[in-house]
Amino acid sequence: MADLKEVKNEVNFARDDEGHQLNESAAAIPQTVQSQTYPQSSGRQSFDSETEVRAAAAAEAAQQRLQHQLSRQKSGTSSSRTADSVRRQAQRELEQEKVLKDEYQKAVDLKEHYFGNRQISTETVPIVDYKKLFFKCPDIFGDNDCLTYDELQQRIESTLKFQLNSEPIITATRLFLTCNQKDLDKLNIGKEIICKYFDNIISNPNEDKYRRIRLQNKIYLEKVFPLKYARELLQASGFISSDDNESIIYQEHSFERLQLAHDTLMNSKPIKIQLDKNLKIFQPTREQLSIPRIQLLPQDPLFYQITTDELLREKQRQKDLLEKEQMLRTKAMRQRDEKSSLNIQYKYTILRIRMPDEIILQVIFPCNDLLSSLFEYLRSYCLVYNTLPFTLTSMTDRRIYSSQDEQSITFNQCNLVPTAFLSFRWNDQALREIKEQADYFLTNIYIKPEVLYNAARL
Repeated sequence: MADLKEVKNEVNFARDDEGHQLNESAAAIPQTVQSQTYPQSSGRQSFDSETEVRAAAAAEAAQQRLQHQLSRQKSGTSSSRTADSVRRQAQRELEQEKVLKDEYQKAVDLKEHYFGNRQISTETVPIVDYKKLFFKCPDIFGDNDCLTYDELQQRIESTLKFQLNSEPIITATRLFLTCNQKDLDKLNIGKEIICKYFDNIISNPNEDKYRRIRLQNKIYLEKVFPLKYARELLQASGFISSDDNESIIYQEHSFERLQLAHDTLMNSKPIKIQLDKNLKIFQPTREQLSIPRIQLLPQDPLFYQITTDELLREKQRQKDLLEKEQMLRTKAMRQRDEKSSLNIQYKYTILRIRMPDEIILQVIFPCNDLLSSLFEYLRSYCLVYNTLPFTLTSMTDRRIYSSQDEQSITFNQCNLVPTAFLSFRWNDQALREIKEQADYFLTNIYIKPEVLYNAARL
């Protein structure tokens, strides 16, 4: 019996979760082991299964919401990255386009610099006051009447108006060509259109549409109407106003008058207005030298300091010069760069010529005139010995121009614009030959006495 009790105790000891002493009473033993040994009921099992299902469904729903939120964030990040990449690509393309545009403009400027028309007409150069220049019209008034350009233009216009009744076609044509010289492009276009009017009538005598010019026609309003004396020219050619004053009509059956007007317009030239040389002679006094002495120059060191603008301009000039030196240029390109001052084509130039006796001649020439015209003017109007050869030396670059050479270059090409200072000198060899032949030859006289009579003090 004792052995059987020991076996039962060992079995119970193995089943219990918590150990206890053998001498403890049965009431002190906890009932947890006994409750765990009993099987659960079916109601309890169904409740636990429903709870697990609901928890799993809730967990799955939460997982789906989390995945959906993550996918939205991921798609938003990718779309923002796509927009940023598009903006960066567009910025790069704009920068590349700007670089290409700058390179193209630089190439165009380079082409215009070497092969284009680099001359720019300047009407208002501060060195020359054109309002004080005088002009003359030898064809009508001779060489003695010298007026300003506007005054001479008004006088020519008023003189020709008196001849409209006696010679309408020739006078109207000369007025049309002379009074529209300020814009030659518009004048040539208007002249071409009027000639086209005449040609259409002569070539199609039976077509009435060519005999009528509507005053509200776009081409007539823009190209012909703004020109002075265009209406007078058409009226002198045979056109008359219509009854409704909306057109001008050519009603004559003969085309002799129209043909005469056409030929006159094609072959006529405007009345020439010449620049008066405005000869002035200066005799420097002994008290006031033309070139100050060294002692008379400013002693203040600030007088010789360059400004910030001058420094920046010089820096830019050196930068441009360095870029040109790095380019592969032909000899013609280099020569053209050396004459960078020809970028501006001045209209007139003032020339001062110093004679050996300190007398200074001042004359004005159009810049497009040949240098030979200066030599011819000096021989004809100023010099006592008009057959003796002489030279003119530029005081700027020391270039020598001889009267014996055929000077077929303009003042612009010689860089004698807008002002120049020249030194006069007789040809030494010719002067020695004349002295050997004539002992009474006076070498210290250069200007004609009648010209010196009007000399002014400098």
